Amino acid sequence: MIAPKILSINGPVLKIQGENFAMAEMVNINGLPGEVIALKPNIATIQLYEDTAGLRQDAYVKKTSQPMSLTLRPGIIGGIFDGIMRPLRACKENFSTKILAKEGQILNEGEIFAEVAETKIITYKAMLPTAISGMVSYAAPDGKYQSDEKILTLQTPKGSLNLTLSQIWPIRVPRPVKQKLTDCIPLTTGIRIVDSLFPIIKGGTCAIPGGFGTGKTSTQHQIAKYCDADIIIYIGCGERGNEMTDVLESFACLTDPKSSCPLLERTVLIANTSDMPVAAREASIYTGITLAECYRDMGYDVAVMADSTSRWAEA
Repeated sequence: MIAPKILSINGPVLKIQGENFAMAEMVNINGLPGEVIALKPNIATIQLYEDTAGLRQDAYVKKTSQPMSLTLRPGIIGGIFDGIMRPLRACKENFSTKILAKEGQILNEGEIFAEVAETKIITYKAMLPTAISGMVSYAAPDGKYQSDEKILTLQTPKGSLNLTLSQIWPIRVPRPVKQKLTDCIPLTTGIRIVDSLFPIIKGGTCAIPGGFGTGKTSTQHQIAKYCDADIIIYIGCGERGNEMTDVLESFACLTDPKSSCPLLERTVLIANTSDMPVAAREASIYTGITLAECYRDMGYDVAVMADSTSRWAEA
């Protein structure tokens, strides 16, 4: 088999000669992440998530054979990340973990086997991955563990499986649900005119259309600050850097009326600002939704703010 070779570089878009690429597969070019966006016979078009200044045609091309995926793990709450979930500031690595599963116990998919107190008000719950079940043959004692450290061994019909606090999930694949509940509980936004005239339902969606300077972003900021959701995931998709800075600084100063803790202790910020690579902007919405689905599966009410979907559509 001939090794992949770069044929052309046009901004973030590369043409690569080689076989066995798959649509939406992640590829590393000299350590720069990218995604396959088109395929022709023996030629793949790859869009990079980084600036390609200085990249040469003899750069090393590495296939991953995996779609764009997130590592879902503790330590995410209170963090700020780029559009493909790379932390923009240092994240905690060691976590005080309570192991709930016992040796000899039978676990089925979706069951919780460990817990980590991410903040004073949010507990991360490590769940058994989809379509996996078996008997626990080893359970680590309570203690401090890294997210990729083995804490459980499961005997499944297909063999032994080591489990950690983290799991990998493709961002464009919806997390499975048992059933979709009827939307009947209102989301209290804390804005009287919205709650009175334009009520929002938990489990539903809404849009705030309008021109420049009409208050779309300010309204979303207010809903994020004062709504009665357990977790807020705020996605700045192509927004100005100063707006994301304002969100980060104000959330750190605000006190959560539920817990009297800083609001940032139940918030995740995904910042793909207008000066960041546009290629990652399209992935940022999927990144936020995947995070929201993960915490939804843990039993939390999660409110997702995406600002703005028009810039996402352009990306």
